[in-house]
Amino acid sequence: MNIAVDKYAWSSDDLGELREKLKVTGASVVFRKTSESAHFHLDVTVAMIREMAAWKSSSKTGYEIEYLFSPSDRIELHFVENGTFHVETDEQEFTATAGTTFMLLAPSATRLKASIDARKIALTIPRLLCLPLIDLGNDDPELFFRRFDMTADIDDKGVRTIHRMAALLLEPGDHPFAESPLGASLFQEALITAFMQSWPKSARKTKVHAAHPRNLKRALDWIQAHLGEEFTVRDIARNAGQSVRSLQLSFQQNVGMNPQNYVQRLRLQQIHYDLLRGDPDENISDIAARWGFSHMGYFAARYRALYGVSPSSTRIGRRNPGNPDGV
Repeated sequence: MNIAVDKYAWSSDDLGELREKLKVTGASVVFRKTSESAHFHLDVTVAMIREMAAWKSSSKTGYEIEYLFSPSDRIELHFVENGTFHVETDEQEFTATAGTTFMLLAPSATRLKASIDARKIALTIPRLLCLPLIDLGNDDPELFFRRFDMTADIDDKGVRTIHRMAALLLEPGDHPFAESPLGASLFQEALITAFMQSWPKSARKTKVHAAHPRNLKRALDWIQAHLGEEFTVRDIARNAGQSVRSLQLSFQQNVGMNPQNYVQRLRLQQIHYDLLRGDPDENISDIAARWGFSHMGYFAARYRALYGVSPSSTRIGRRNPGNPDGV
């Protein structure tokens, strides 16, 4: 969705109707009635904030849901506030009770069964947005994520903070960032940082079969070291010790996009950082050129598509957070 924020709220007793409504948020799921109830009821509130989504669900009758979960796509955090949720994936099966939270990383079909009067808040975080906060020189992203605890108490300090931030997006009334696309981008960054730094995790070096191939790790490291230079996909492949075709397949399977888009995303993130925290008097075109953008029109379009505001608005918003979006 090429918008900064949006919010939806539905109450439905019809499974098909709810499934169709949820499609506007990008969710493709299958709802079923539970065997314990002949009826179906579900209240849903969904808040979109840039590439992330938070949602609150409560059900008087209980329900079952099934959806596909891509390993290179996202992480889901679920905060159980009432009732129980039984979760099944190809890798694990467990029941989460009120006052606990659970994380979904499974690269397979996920099935979830909610009890009567079950209520939870959930948060979707694209994995790609987490990569800048991982030391790619010393840690494989897949191994890094697998060291997060899959379950925790909502009252754990770091978990409580993330739960409250997600709940803020779902409060009654207008979206809290409906008038501030820049605020939405900054809040998204803060939420991702809170998750990466505060979510409970084990210090053990987990070994998983889904770890990134060694050549891909070399490619990621080389890109990070040469991000401000001019290079081609062929240069990346050569320095990673693989063919262009193999590199492209590896990126698509493990990162979720091709190498060109990955490099562009990293460069735009670096420009965003420089606009917010760098020299406030440096010319925006100079910042863009430093990170590989020579055509300002194209750069501005890509920047707005990612952050929902223009580069100049980001600069203005840094000086005056209440200033509306500009050109």
